[in-house]
Amino acid sequence: MKITRGILRLVTFLNLLFITTLLVLATAWLPGRIRGVRLSAWLLVPVCRLLLLVFNVQFTALEAERITKHDGFIFPNHLSFLDVILLLTIFPVRFLSKVELASWPLIGWIARAVDTVFVNREDKVSREKARDALVQIRTFPAVTLFPEGGIFQPPDELKPFRYGAFEIAQAGGVPFIPAVFFYEPLDIVFWRDEHLLTAVWRFATRPEPIKARLTLLRTVQPGPEDDPRQLALEAHGAMAAVYKYGDDQGNEVLQSGI
Repeated sequence: MKITRGILRLVTFLNLLFITTLLVLATAWLPGRIRGVRLSAWLLVPVCRLLLLVFNVQFTALEAERITKHDGFIFPNHLSFLDVILLLTIFPVRFLSKVELASWPLIGWIARAVDTVFVNREDKVSREKARDALVQIRTFPAVTLFPEGGIFQPPDELKPFRYGAFEIAQAGGVPFIPAVFFYEPLDIVFWRDEHLLTAVWRFATRPEPIKARLTLLRTVQPGPEDDPRQLALEAHGAMAAVYKYGDDQGNEVLQSGI
């Protein structure tokens, strides 16, 4: 039964991915926008919601409407391949992604068609170009950057944040929302230092529901005199406080620090 469940879910996912790719590529050239978002990007929302049903993921996000109206950046923690899908069930936000993703069949084609910003993290010139582009980029729908820079870390703590995301926000005076993902059970969805297929198979074969929650901290508006490193440290402290003490404590840390 476990193997059958996993196979059926993955086959459903691949079929949806193929159909979505065709629809996104077919509509990516259309110039019009709906609520400020390209039609091709809107197609991702119902598909991601359907995926949650297929894989039995129960997702809650208090104040999710803030994301639908936010003109700026979102800075979440990064625990799982599910993080991206969950955000897309709320609104067709955009992402900063590693350049390798652009060459992936299907997923990479979709990413390019919905205005994903790609960066080569090993190339200083590429990082600088991406940073310059993000300072000038249209920030609605919101652009999501994962300030930890990757997934591979102990799941019960945040990695130190990279300052680049906060330098971009401060240079452009762009507001950002720190955000924290929680999963139960975390060990099913956490992407360890392992092959992606191993992580996906563990997730696909689970019979019980997976509970996911997104907590949005208060919006931070950087000023011209703000220090990006201090912004990063304060956001990190607030998000770490959410992990340890709960949602309210994180906002108290931000309020006292910024």
